[in-house]
Amino acid sequence: MNERGARGGRVERNRAWRRHLIAAAVSCLALGVAFAHLVAPDLKIDNVTVALLVIAVVPWLRDLFTSIELPGGLRVEFRDVEQRIEAAEAMADAALVGGGEGPGETDDPTARDEVRRLAAEYLSVRESMRAGSARTQRMNGILARLVRTTQRLADPPLADWLASPDGGLRLAAYARLYAVPDAAALRALADAVVDEPQPFGQYWGLRALDKAVDLVGPDEVPSAVVRRLEDCRPGGADRRHLLRRLTAKIHGLP
Repeated sequence: MNERGARGGRVERNRAWRRHLIAAAVSCLALGVAFAHLVAPDLKIDNVTVALLVIAVVPWLRDLFTSIELPGGLRVEFRDVEQRIEAAEAMADAALVGGGEGPGETDDPTARDEVRRLAAEYLSVRESMRAGSARTQRMNGILARLVRTTQRLADPPLADWLASPDGGLRLAAYARLYAVPDAAALRALADAVVDEPQPFGQYWGLRALDKAVDLVGPDEVPSAVVRRLEDCRPGGADRRHLLRRLTAKIHGLP
């Protein structure tokens, strides 16, 4: 086994160990609280106890169920991450020009202005709307238009966009690199994604990184990029899933 494969095995084993440890800790904590609730004076087995017992086994059932309904109407939702990722991918792929095989044959002089307009619209939607499905849907629509518009540019300033403090221009770079992967931009893309403060932008940056890895081949990903990705700690379930899938691909894991 080569060094990268061995390192990938260690990474995956460490992640599996952490998942089991956290699940065990949550289970023990919930069981302890349930026991205390039972032995306390004048208490009986009620909805609270049942809910705590359910929470105790939830970490072990997450791969078997989509959701669990707790007493009192509380619903514990498990991952529908794959479905959301597939839906987002279908939306973006629908905007690809010519199957996403490359940029347009000519440089559209209006495209740069359109990119800046869409970048500003993205920031406006992000700032003016409450977080939720409606805002995500609006931003997805903007992303799809960026995917199409950036393909009309023969040589967009990707380095400037990726390093820009403007989150809309960074999103434009992610959209372009999703549509037209560029091996030369891999390191700058990885740096931008790891440091990306906006969840929506980081999600699409990870999607663009996945395309870039497919382009260069997992064995050709620079070790500096691999280290950056291994140090990345995204917050959302979708982004964590994408990152796990990407690092597994790089390390040749199933």
